[in-house]
Amino acid sequence: MSAVDVRRVSVALSAAALMVGSLLGATAAQAKPGVANIGTGSGNKTGIKCVQRAFNAYAGTKLTVDGVYGKNTKDAVVNFQRFWHLPVDGIVGPDTGGTIEFMVAQNNGGKDVWRTNGCWAVVPTKN
Repeated sequence: MSAVDVRRVSVALSAAALMVGSLLGATAAQAKPGVANIGTGSGNKTGIKCVQRAFNAYAGTKLTVDGVYGKNTKDAVVNFQRFWHLPVDGIVGPDTGGTIEFMVAQNNGGKDVWRTNGCWAVVPTKN
């Protein structure tokens, strides 16, 4: 392999790595760490509504989007955690919140929904 070929392969691999990194971290720069966990008794109504909307739009649930973390919302979180092989505690913490954000971003128009509703700022994530 000539020096020119090695350089072309290096450039192609670097470009591919940048593309994969930007795709995987597309919403990471928009996530806000340090948001309190969401669960029973949470006063974060906007965060709860974001979780409810995301589940309705992308997980096939039919939750009432009311900002109340009731039995149906908790059950949906538990089912989501089981599906994604997360620790099952019924609480939207950084792992669950980050996975919800990932799920939304992977669906058509998901990133716009996450930003438009301000979800990136009110749902806990690791990023």
